[in-house]
Amino acid sequence: MTKTTYVATAPDGSEHTRKTDRTYSHAVLLEGKDGWAVVGFCGRLDLAQKKQGEHPGSIFVEVRELGATEADETKAEAAEDAEQASHEAEEAAETGRPKLTISRLTEKLLMDENLGYAAIVDQIVAEFPGAKTTTRSVASVAAVMRKKGVDVPMRRKSKG
Repeated sequence: MTKTTYVATAPDGSEHTRKTDRTYSHAVLLEGKDGWAVVGFCGRLDLAQKKQGEHPGSIFVEVRELGATEADETKAEAAEDAEQASHEAEEAAETGRPKLTISRLTEKLLMDENLGYAAIVDQIVAEFPGAKTTTRSVASVAAVMRKKGVDVPMRRKSKG
């Protein structure tokens, strides 16, 4: 069975992934001193709500598949931050652009054939200073996009 990588986006923009054969729709997140952490991924809304009840102060967000095209994506939305999410949705509707995330930026930069993986990582870290993006994760995103039929330009391996 093909493994799918799911991405949960925390309110601060940090992204948390899980690669599995299972199908997930939500993730439960808890904010700690080191930022947001995943408590668990869930396949149904009611299971996410149950897990949220087990972890006071946690929130749940919708997850998306890594490499999903914009038409397939659902915006991650924290239940407790519904007002903020509504405001962001209004802004997105006004500008016609969805909120910039690490995944969206990675996918966009991968379409520029003049950028190598290292340059893509540099641009992502410049935009998101806390990002833990690596050349390997960029290559993984490219592979997932290609699997989904996106014509991602190939890069030459650098001579080591």
